[in-house]
Amino acid sequence: MTTAGAAGAGSARHVLTLLTGTGLAQLIALAASPLLSRLFAPEDFGVFALFQSVVALLAILATGRYELAIVLPESDDDGWQLLLLALAITLAVTGLSLLVVALGGGWIAQASGHAALAPWLYLLPLSVALTAVVNTLGCWANRRRQYTQLAGNRVVQSAGGVAATVGLGAAGWAAPGLLLGGALGQAIAAALLGWQARGDARPTDRPRVRALAQQYRNFPRINLPHALLDAVQASALLAVMGAAFGSQVLGWYAFALRIARTPLAMLGASVGQVFQQRAAQVWNEGGDLAGLARRTTSKLALFALPFIALMLFAPDLFAWAFGAEWREAGAQARLLTPWMVLSFLTSPLSQLPLVVGQQGRALAFGVAYQVSMLLPYVLAWAWKWDITTALALQSGASSVVLLAYGVWLHRLAAMRQTP
Repeated sequence: MTTAGAAGAGSARHVLTLLTGTGLAQLIALAASPLLSRLFAPEDFGVFALFQSVVALLAILATGRYELAIVLPESDDDGWQLLLLALAITLAVTGLSLLVVALGGGWIAQASGHAALAPWLYLLPLSVALTAVVNTLGCWANRRRQYTQLAGNRVVQSAGGVAATVGLGAAGWAAPGLLLGGALGQAIAAALLGWQARGDARPTDRPRVRALAQQYRNFPRINLPHALLDAVQASALLAVMGAAFGSQVLGWYAFALRIARTPLAMLGASVGQVFQQRAAQVWNEGGDLAGLARRTTSKLALFALPFIALMLFAPDLFAWAFGAEWREAGAQARLLTPWMVLSFLTSPLSQLPLVVGQQGRALAFGVAYQVSMLLPYVLAWAWKWDITTALALQSGASSVVLLAYGVWLHRLAAMRQTP
């Protein structure tokens, strides 16, 4: 077998390993969903979605996006110094968020309409720290090609989080049960990844950390604003939807994404992890990056086809599996199918601008995408449209942007080819 063939076969094995772990993790979550939908009300899932959107936003700030650079240096020593840089930023952001909760947690909870959740806001800085640590250590494991460990970690995280959430829900903890169950799952993941990386630890080299921070400065300068746009849009979308349509509709929307989009997103993230590592290698070696991009998209399309078929019957499937109360969540999932599928197909390739140094143009697509996601709900709130109209407009507008983005990504992959 040629070197290129061996590398391609290895990449396929890595994808399969991560997909297996991700698939098992999602099966655990999906198997528990009929029980969770009967233990928690739609309003509880709405609160959980808002909380998680804030966690995701702060977790982006908490690494400066330097964790994405961990796979890029040639030496593991430099990769580890980038890991230490990301974790140092995490410590600072976590401390700041803890101070904000301590000084203004009560006001924040009351302003959001959930005053009873004020004591549970202390889970926010903890969840931010855990999410940032899991993301950073996951990138280190990706660099080290520890895909079996990553896959196993996802299964254990899912099982632990689901078990805790079901137990708390059965005890009548309502929304706090979802918050605490999610945090416990993240804690399990962080502990496992930390244990696996213990043998790789290296002393901190402060001059080298500063040099690497400068070398990869485009990650906080360009990629960070792009990622923050995504996170701010997600938080604002949920806030506007809750204000315009109420917490029950917000809960249906959050549950629809939990059941339909989250499995696709996790599969896409698994493929994206392997794709980034492989794309960086192919780019550095002057290999066929366009071919890698085409093969990746083709394989993703095979997963998308059965998903589309299932979503045609989503309202009936949701009502049968989760109870009649959740039929509307299935109707929302069906409307959002074009957007979810195109997001799945383009997500792994979104690592390409990081690899080839075209993050500035990717930011422009990011801005257009955020507008297409949020504007339909703002208009619906202002002009009193119903939720069906808002969802259809968002799905259509976002699909157009993602289609254009996907075409650009494939052209980007073809920019540098060897004769």
